[in-house]
Amino acid sequence: MERLLATSDTKPRICHTCDNIDSKMLVLRRRWLSLQRSSRLFSSAWESLSLSHLSHQSRVQFQAGDAARTDVEIVPVLSANDFALRVITASDSSMDVQSLFDVREEAVKGTVGGSESVKALRISKQGAVDAKLQLLLPHTVDLNLAVANGSVTLKDKIEGDVKVVVGRGDIEVNKVRGTNVSLKTNGGKIDVLALVEGETVRLEANESVKCKRLMAGKAEVKLGKGEASDSAFGAIYASTCNVVSTNQSGRSKLRVGNVHGYLRVSSDGLKSVEVDSVTGSLEVEDSGDKCDVIAHFDSWTTDASSSILVAGDVRVSLQPAASIDVELHGTKVTVGKDCEFVSSDIDQLDEDYAVFTGELRAQDGAIAAASSSSGKINMDSAKDDAMRTSFFMKESANDDEEAKTPRLFVHALSGEVTLDQLNWMDNIKRRHLRR
Repeated sequence: MERLLATSDTKPRICHTCDNIDSKMLVLRRRWLSLQRSSRLFSSAWESLSLSHLSHQSRVQFQAGDAARTDVEIVPVLSANDFALRVITASDSSMDVQSLFDVREEAVKGTVGGSESVKALRISKQGAVDAKLQLLLPHTVDLNLAVANGSVTLKDKIEGDVKVVVGRGDIEVNKVRGTNVSLKTNGGKIDVLALVEGETVRLEANESVKCKRLMAGKAEVKLGKGEASDSAFGAIYASTCNVVSTNQSGRSKLRVGNVHGYLRVSSDGLKSVEVDSVTGSLEVEDSGDKCDVIAHFDSWTTDASSSILVAGDVRVSLQPAASIDVELHGTKVTVGKDCEFVSSDIDQLDEDYAVFTGELRAQDGAIAAASSSSGKINMDSAKDDAMRTSFFMKESANDDEEAKTPRLFVHALSGEVTLDQLNWMDNIKRRHLRR
């Protein structure tokens, strides 16, 4: 709304400042009313149902298939006396916890302390009302959770097979360790605050995945076509990790701190892929118009092969303590002044595209430093360093197998390629300067 102010002139003057103040007051009032409605939505008292007969190694299944919002929180507790189902429902709802949920138990034959022990628990939501749910359970438990609309939060540390599926909402996990771990949301994001570990780990989100540490024998990460957002992994320790992104916005980014093992990234239109450190091998392939890649390789095995195929610019750095064959394609290929080659060749295919091939020589000073240091780089044990977790150590290659020369292939369809030799300390310095 615009207001007219009287002035010394005959013409009235419009007060835009008053208009801005009115708009801000209207927004604040709407927020206040929204908070009021939110505070009235849920009653203040939790209703509780004891699950004290649940055994410490059990299976729990929860399902909420209605359209109403259901927020689920799993809280590990030590004492069986504390095992419980706690719920808050909308304040105008007349349903209690026993009528809102169908709870079915599977008891183990025999008795424990004079009473039966429940090995499996199945909980189904019966009413279409908004609810906040807490399940206080043992920390060693197999979980199967399905929520159509809402969120799922796993607190503290949980050990067991875990499967979480959310139709619309977010998933948050602190620390989960099991043989099989699967987290999926069709309309939200996944946050792993500390660790997800398993022989098989699957993370699938319509938006982003952020994970501090992922440890797996085989890991699958799928990023959907939701709103453009950035995904990040602090560290990935995996025999095989595949990251697939179907987001074609050209605005989503993927960043990985440390990779130990094999990482493959396949995407349809990421803005950029950044990997701070690779111990093992890396494959990146993006079919979009312009995806930039920055990657540093700390160590690799003698038979390692890495490749980067994108449309944008590629900047690769390699630690200088080992030799490797390189083939670089780009509109321009730049080789750092400290790079040393046994042999090299560059072909100018046309005015704006070049192909560079060469055998990058290990630098003498770097080899001596690596062999005498007990620090980050140790080429003789690179393969062992790449496989840290106990359950996915790969067997060594057959001694009769012919050793393959490690190789790096880079193809930048419409971008420039830059190659450097940097030790791990120089790489850290450059990374922080860049940011």
